[in-house]
Amino acid sequence: MGTELQMNDELNNFITAFDAGDEEALMKMSGQADVDSTPRVGLPRLTINYEAENDEGMPLKRGAWRIWNGSGPSYADKVHIRPLMRTYEWSVWDQDEQKFTCKSVQRTNLSGEFPDNAGGNKCGRLTRAEEEQLPTDDPRVLFSKAVSCNQVIYGVIDAPDAVSADGSPTPLENVPFMAYFKRSGFRPVREFIDTQLTRRKILMQKAVIELTTEKQKNGGVIYWTPKLSLVKEVSITDDDKDLIKQFAETVKGHNDSVMSEYKAAIKMTLTDEDLDLAQRFAS
Repeated sequence: MGTELQMNDELNNFITAFDAGDEEALMKMSGQADVDSTPRVGLPRLTINYEAENDEGMPLKRGAWRIWNGSGPSYADKVHIRPLMRTYEWSVWDQDEQKFTCKSVQRTNLSGEFPDNAGGNKCGRLTRAEEEQLPTDDPRVLFSKAVSCNQVIYGVIDAPDAVSADGSPTPLENVPFMAYFKRSGFRPVREFIDTQLTRRKILMQKAVIELTTEKQKNGGVIYWTPKLSLVKEVSITDDDKDLIKQFAETVKGHNDSVMSEYKAAIKMTLTDEDLDLAQRFAS
């Protein structure tokens, strides 16, 4: 079965399991079954704020959570989230250009291939074994280390204490959102899900999680990492089932776009024989 069909089947099976209330299947498809394994249109993106002030010169609290409230950004020291879907993708961010130079498809687990919009796999990320076979100054190793694995959370958020930049209350309740957790933010989120949810047989879609941040310092670099704690368990509603379908459509749209660019990229770089093999891989 081709990678593209596998990705669509993964999402369709996820929705079917969600509708049927099959928690064991959801655990597996949400990446909660094996604890030992290693913004979209219309969706506000939850991030940690690193700006000291906004464009109008108003001071902002660094390390606070930031999310769009419909008319502007809101900030809060803590928020409550409930993850309804988790996917993974690989990407390369160009700091100078302030944009992604490469992004892969999103999948609900880390196994398998991740075709990317540059015509490669996982945006050029090598396995540890592959890196060890090359000199440390090899360009392929250096480029590989620039590739990030993103843990993408789609869910709903409550932020009753959120405020705008001028301090005006802008509370959020049950708002759909998405968030990327990568590099220093990747491990805290994954370990929390593994140890506090999966090992306790708690379905992430039922978990209300409090998110705060912790200040970290590495030499002269100051940064913040997410801190998670379980608040309570709740029941899954019909609205949740409808929302998960919308999230799946968002992921499918992203994957369709990446696969279109993937196919265009390989046509420009491969021989006719190699192109035939690549098309069979992607179909």
